[in-house]
Amino acid sequence: MNMLAVRTAQASLAARIFESLRNAVGADRARALLAEAVENDARCAGAAFARLALQAPSLAHFATVLERWREGGALTIENVALTGDSLSFAVADCAYARAYADMGLDPELGFILSCCRDEPFAHGYSHRLSMERSRTIMQGAPACLFTFTWAG
Repeated sequence: MNMLAVRTAQASLAARIFESLRNAVGADRARALLAEAVENDARCAGAAFARLALQAPSLAHFATVLERWREGGALTIENVALTGDSLSFAVADCAYARAYADMGLDPELGFILSCCRDEPFAHGYSHRLSMERSRTIMQGAPACLFTFTWAG
């Protein structure tokens, strides 16, 4: 099953959990709890991906995750540049944003479910990896701009 199918299946349940949490503890606390759970899951996924490296985790190996992220047309990734200690690229189209909108999910919830995963995934992969993202499609930008940097 590709990641888009997995995430949209999870989103339906997550939306119901979020509603229950919101009713019990308020919207702000519910968002924080859901984000914490998603980020913890992403860190674990990053660590699992790191274990797939034939040798030690590296930026070159990390860059291979882009193929998984593209599967099923989930993301259209362009302008990939892997140089020395930096990996940068643009996400020009995000099927997650469209799928969540089609489900009637608030973009803020979509951001928590998908976009909040990126940085913790990188940190789970390696403490040497940092991420900068200036904007996201989920938040209304025309593209998501990413730079991952590997600390020497």
